[in-house]
Amino acid sequence: MTQLHLNPNLLKVPLYIAGKSVEEVQEEYGLEDVVKLASNENALGPSPMAVEAAERMLAEAHRYPGVADRDLRRRLGPMSYEGFDERYVIIGNGGTDIIRMVAQGFIFDGGELVTSSVTFPLYHICAMMYGGQSVLVPPLTDVRFDLSAIAEAIGPNTRLVVICTPNNPTGHICHRAEVEAFMDRVRDDVVVMFDESYRSYVDDADYPDPVDYVAAGRNVVVVRSFSKSAGLANLRVGYAIARPDIIEYLSRTQLPFNTGAVALAAAGASLDDHDYRERTRRLVSEERKYLYQALDALDVSYAKGQANFILITHLPVEAAKIAENLIRRGVIVRPMAGWGLPYAVRMTLGTHAENERFVAALKAVLQEAVAAK
Repeated sequence: MTQLHLNPNLLKVPLYIAGKSVEEVQEEYGLEDVVKLASNENALGPSPMAVEAAERMLAEAHRYPGVADRDLRRRLGPMSYEGFDERYVIIGNGGTDIIRMVAQGFIFDGGELVTSSVTFPLYHICAMMYGGQSVLVPPLTDVRFDLSAIAEAIGPNTRLVVICTPNNPTGHICHRAEVEAFMDRVRDDVVVMFDESYRSYVDDADYPDPVDYVAAGRNVVVVRSFSKSAGLANLRVGYAIARPDIIEYLSRTQLPFNTGAVALAAAGASLDDHDYRERTRRLVSEERKYLYQALDALDVSYAKGQANFILITHLPVEAAKIAENLIRRGVIVRPMAGWGLPYAVRMTLGTHAENERFVAALKAVLQEAVAAK
């Protein structure tokens, strides 16, 4: 067999393993009634207005997207900051596509990416894809981003720093004063990417808007998504906000027609579905409180975050075992060993009935784990 010429950078890249789907669990475990609380999806389903817009656009499925991308950018620009227009926005095939674009644009020739060691692993994966190095900074003892240590880790080869806020998988946010102190220490030739995929769930008044740094002319890219609060994870629409010169540069990494018109129409319509977005925020806020009380009653440790998920920590046995036993009870959660937290699981906030089922299943699993010791 002929030896292929393979990219050595790609050979180093670990495969990203997504959580199990409902269909996989049903087939593997012989279950019918399965609740998926593993992937931070919207418990209410997609925005009804988005669904209607997508259905209408299906009649044009034989056409290329055309200017649909521009129409959405024209709306997102001024919504992001007064005075911004479409030149400040780039659309991606989900927020993950934006992350790839930024990595491809700024990580090359051995350049470094600096971020936390407990955060979304795709940042590190994308850096490896493009021949870069990652400097992974341990979090604080409460698993929060250590922005001071991250600033200290910026070296002569650092090209990109990534701040995920609210952070996946902890849900923690970076507060205004710590972000300001951090940005004061970042060199002018370093790009800072704020991944704000979960921004819409934040209700903390001390949460800053990093788009202010874009308006001030800083080398900042702000990533946002329609997957979460708009319920459009399956359609893959994300976007970034940055200075026009950075957006123009990143467009060189953007594949033609990277997002379909059906998805773009749905995303645009979801911006007008204020009732749905309010119901989403209210559900997450109420269910957070319920789950905090339920977990306290179980004497379980967890991170108090500002997202639509909760990180449960310090489990009595390895997270993989806990997750496996929850699956056997028809509840899918995400074990966090691959994220550097071998005794933690992340659960998505579902409907109240789904959350009650999770609590009952977790109680039984923990009782079994303690009894087996």
